[in-house]
Amino acid sequence: MRVIYWALPITAALAYGIWHHYAALVYVGDLPPFDLHFYGFEDGRAYLAGLSPAAKATYLGPLHQADTVLLLALAATLMLPVWRRRWLWCAPALAYAGFDLLENGAVSGLLVQGISEPGEIYTVAMLTGCKFLALGLAVILALWGLWRLRPAAR
Repeated sequence: MRVIYWALPITAALAYGIWHHYAALVYVGDLPPFDLHFYGFEDGRAYLAGLSPAAKATYLGPLHQADTVLLLALAATLMLPVWRRRWLWCAPALAYAGFDLLENGAVSGLLVQGISEPGEIYTVAMLTGCKFLALGLAVILALWGLWRLRPAAR
């Protein structure tokens, strides 16, 4: 069990490093990737129009692969301090992973098919917001769980 407590955070950190490398390749001027920004319709359209074919391929390939490994490893890491409690304590970390996967699917659709209606950009923005909200709650619960696991709490 001790190996898991070290392997998951290390995997998440390595995946973040790889993700960050590829995310830097898909900036369009000052516009970050969809994963990091709440886009309105005009900014989202400008971002998509500014992506080169190589950047789209990077976004759809290595960036999304690294993001998937990152979200799974991070969600599992955030569940470690609270998993012995009821499953409800793990729900925010699971919700984070779910929202991030849905966001990735919606972004893939935009990159492959383009924008057919403004609601698609707003859907991605909503999923991004829900992802960060769930992540924040999962981090708070994980920190609380770590605080409860300290030797003085026993």
